[in-house]
Amino acid sequence: MYAIKDNIELDERLFEHFSSDYTRLMLSSMKLTDEQIDQLVYGRLQIEDSEVINDAANLFNVAKRENRKVMICGDYDADGICSTAMMVDLCQRLGFVTGYYIPDRLKEGYGTKESTIEAALEKGYDFFILVDNGVSTVEVNKKILDCKSRLLIIDHHVISEPVTANVLLHPDVLPQTYQSMCTSGLVYLLCLALGMENDKMLQLAGVATVGDMMPLWNYNRQLIIDALTSLNHSPLLQFSALLDKPVNQYDEGLIAFQIVPKLNVVGRLSDRANVNQVVKYMLSDQKEEILAVAETIKQLNQTRRQLSAQMYDLSKSQITDEKLLIITHPQFHEGLVGITAGQISKETGKPTLVLAQKENSYKGSGRSSSINLHKLLSEAQDHLLHFGGHAQAAGVEIGNEQFSDFSKFMVAGVNDLMEHLDDDVVEVLRIEPQLLHLAAVEEFEKCAPFGQGFERPLVFLKNVAVKRPMHNANRNFSKWLISTGNQEAEVVLFSDCDDSIRNAEALDVIATVTISSFMGRRKISLMAQKVSKSHGN
Repeated sequence: MYAIKDNIELDERLFEHFSSDYTRLMLSSMKLTDEQIDQLVYGRLQIEDSEVINDAANLFNVAKRENRKVMICGDYDADGICSTAMMVDLCQRLGFVTGYYIPDRLKEGYGTKESTIEAALEKGYDFFILVDNGVSTVEVNKKILDCKSRLLIIDHHVISEPVTANVLLHPDVLPQTYQSMCTSGLVYLLCLALGMENDKMLQLAGVATVGDMMPLWNYNRQLIIDALTSLNHSPLLQFSALLDKPVNQYDEGLIAFQIVPKLNVVGRLSDRANVNQVVKYMLSDQKEEILAVAETIKQLNQTRRQLSAQMYDLSKSQITDEKLLIITHPQFHEGLVGITAGQISKETGKPTLVLAQKENSYKGSGRSSSINLHKLLSEAQDHLLHFGGHAQAAGVEIGNEQFSDFSKFMVAGVNDLMEHLDDDVVEVLRIEPQLLHLAAVEEFEKCAPFGQGFERPLVFLKNVAVKRPMHNANRNFSKWLISTGNQEAEVVLFSDCDDSIRNAEALDVIATVTISSFMGRRKISLMAQKVSKSHGN
């Protein structure tokens, strides 16, 4: 539900730094802290010293003196792939004999397994680095240390019980500047401490930070800005080869929609490909090999799109009035449940669990933008086989015999905790079209990167005149050329609408405002969430 606000009080702190009323309005609506305004205006943060990061760096010096062999155990999402590749590259440059392994998502599931450790120990590996997992692998960690091996855990998942390791590198034990960093970001901090950073490490860390939807404040903001600068100067071929077409400029949106899904797809469809090959792809310096693998990944992503669309269609009939949705179907692909959960949660605004039906259990993922899903699942753990993840994204497995009790517990728990969802309202600021001139929007765009914790605000434009409509029914895509005073802009809608809206002479629009570029021409684009025929002021 949208609540339209006709005006807000401008934040006087912004007048010194921003000249356009549009930028002042947008930033005022975001209710920024003094520290956040300083980060927007003054940019770079001072790197903070950390005893934990220094301990992690020193562990490599100790392992080098002891002539240890390194085994890196990673994860199958974009952050896990990038952090694994970063750590392999780092260890090889430090002169270590290095191996790596990411488990099969469907056959082995999340986290390092004892069988992996046993196989590595037999091959003489005795320095284990767990990246993007490790805080919940209690028995595995104990086995590593009991075998007199060294153990470094670099992870950012929620810590629910004490972690035993030689060094734990985790946002919870770092200064405030490094809070809410993903694993690849933490690996980049380690590279900095060792004096081993380079553009490859920077780009991998930046892409993973966008991919894992980390809050874009503190060091995350600086990391992504630096990574985008590097990508726009000389992008890794591994990233540029994944794009559907050449681009003039990399930004956080391009990473999120063009690169990250393709990094994730091999792990998701592990019944069709091996995610360890993506690490090899990231480490390769052979152009022909990189281009060939990129084409394979893009084809696999097309398959993922088709399967995801089928799962979404199967899910829609299970959307109910409950405050939490639990959706399951025998045809669901386990590797794609997170995508479907995200789609349904975004569409409904409700916490959503999408579960694939296995022989003896239900296994899937949850997404939520309104509650701490990890906390709720921790309260339900008596009904679970496994769970883990973050506040907004979690993985879960429930035994067949536990499923009914689990469902009842979750629904009851959400009803107790989320009474406010009945009044869940998104505030949208009404602005006059005349405020949308190119220079003003460009000033606001300089505050990028936008994303988690710093999203472009929604705006409401009333009764904007349509100059020319353009529609593609086959793609559920519509675009209207509108006038915002002295210049043109476009309204873009990626969903279906009826003929009365398609052919309307004037529109009411709720949208985020961006700038698009084509053939060197820049234009204001309103990415619409809701479009309706206008009935005047």
